Amino acid sequence: MRQHWKTSFVIGSAWVALFYLLPLILITSASFATPDVIGRPTYGWTLSNYQFVFQDAYLPVIYRTFAYAAAATVIALLVGYPTAYAISRFGGRLKIALLLLILVPWLADYLVRIYAWVQILGHEGPALWILRTLGLADESSSLLGTPGALLLGLVYSFLPFMILTVFLSVERLDTSLLEAADDLYATPLQKFLRITVPQTAGGIVSGCQLVFLLSLGDFAVAQFLGGSQYMIGNLIRDQLATAGSLPFGAALTVTLLLGLLGVGALALVTRATSGRLRRSQSKKELSHV
Repeated sequence: MRQHWKTSFVIGSAWVALFYLLPLILITSASFATPDVIGRPTYGWTLSNYQFVFQDAYLPVIYRTFAYAAAATVIALLVGYPTAYAISRFGGRLKIALLLLILVPWLADYLVRIYAWVQILGHEGPALWILRTLGLADESSSLLGTPGALLLGLVYSFLPFMILTVFLSVERLDTSLLEAADDLYATPLQKFLRITVPQTAGGIVSGCQLVFLLSLGDFAVAQFLGGSQYMIGNLIRDQLATAGSLPFGAALTVTLLLGLLGVGALALVTRATSGRLRRSQSKKELSHV
């Protein structure tokens, strides 16, 4: 048994080193290199690539990426929280079936799902046909390449993460506090704000973290649905995959990774703090109902 554990540990460590640590080391090394005439790295030590990241030409892309990621997170929370709460509290025997229904689209490839939205929102798609029928659009109207299409794609892609994490936190909700609040004649809004939200804060933070981080690094949605709504993922793809500068693309990648790690660390600290205070806060608020 011990030998089997050691073998599994060695294999797992080698897998992580080969497919994560080694590429990370290579991309970090390339970010400090100097590009040659065709954009390939000439290895050395320079910070010029990181200086380019924060030039005025690229700052709007960074701001736009964070803005869209934040907006998608807020929308996913507003849609996902009530959905998860309703499934958990009122789903009954259909809970698993409803969750599976939400996960069914994941059986298809990610790009296939995005391309399906291209067809839905396209010039000959059903969305524009309905709008034209209602007199809300004309033949020259287009939904693709708009901020709304980009946000729709991001929310659609990552909403299940929000629903699942919130659902799990609602499932662990201490219903005895809700019953005590009923005995004290608390209103539904008071129960929700003073008991439900504090106790499900961990799920809210986790869901927001997942949606925000995934939205930050996404480029397929912006590529197919966003049009000119360029995001940092598209900029990285262009620098690494086309006739761009590989060192500059590597610097963008490292910068994005550091931003993701910072957001993730902040979310973990917030979740740990809310976890310690959750139950004590609920009881404290309950005493004031």
